[in-house]
Amino acid sequence: MPERLLTSEEVADLLAVKPQTGRDAAWRGKIPCVRLWTGKKKTLLRFERSAIEAFIRERAMPVGSRTRS
Repeated sequence: MPERLLTSEEVADLLAVKPQTGRDAAWRGKIPCVRLWTGKKKTLLRFERSAIEAFIRERAMPVGSRTRS
């Protein structure tokens, strides 16, 4: 069975950001999303949990790797 797609609100919870921030990032191609359809005024965006979790893992900094500027 395919995984259930997440809403912008659910992705925002995973990323600890506001839902609009997540939607903006998706539109800019910063986070992976699925564009289901486009209506007259808006496009329905959904997100695969596995893709969002991979996005987080790819950007995670190892402990102790922070640099000071």
